[in-house]
Amino acid sequence: MPRLLQWARPIRLGRMTHILNIRGVEVHAHWTMFLVGAVMMLGAVERPLLTLVVLISYLGVLLIHETGHLVAARRRGSKVLSVRIYPIYGLTRFETPWSRMDHCVIAWGGVVAQLLVAIPLVLWVAIFGYTRSEPVNAILAILGFYSLGVVIFNLLPVPPLDGATAWGIIPALIARVRMRPRKRIASSR
Repeated sequence: MPRLLQWARPIRLGRMTHILNIRGVEVHAHWTMFLVGAVMMLGAVERPLLTLVVLISYLGVLLIHETGHLVAARRRGSKVLSVRIYPIYGLTRFETPWSRMDHCVIAWGGVVAQLLVAIPLVLWVAIFGYTRSEPVNAILAILGFYSLGVVIFNLLPVPPLDGATAWGIIPALIARVRMRPRKRIASSR
């Protein structure tokens, strides 16, 4: 089994740059990701550590979401081809699933992965509040509250958002229940 995370060696900058592998699946970043990161770091004279933490946390939101799709696709038997990260969204490319239900489950995979990270962080802040450390607070805010906002937005039933596919799970479940053979109940008089 491939290692969980493995950095690409060497990294060759291009339109889509191979930056790492997640369980053997190549992750590519669009050139604009590097541009946005460089512009932010140039403007971070006063707080470079905070800016770096914000960049990494934001990238983490995108990677967590796309990794959720990757895991769900593999569990549903679809080969994952690649993950692509852009400044405001990501794409997990995979073989066409066997059924509508499989496709819906894969769409939910990204959202569920984000929720598994975001909910504990939001609960931490709700119970204990923020810390005295700005970088830690940035992590809590971005991987917690911001990530929850992304989940809600991403579940809108509008293409190309995941909600356009994910909510199809309801009719797929109804169809699956209707297809099951019904057990006959014997009665006696």
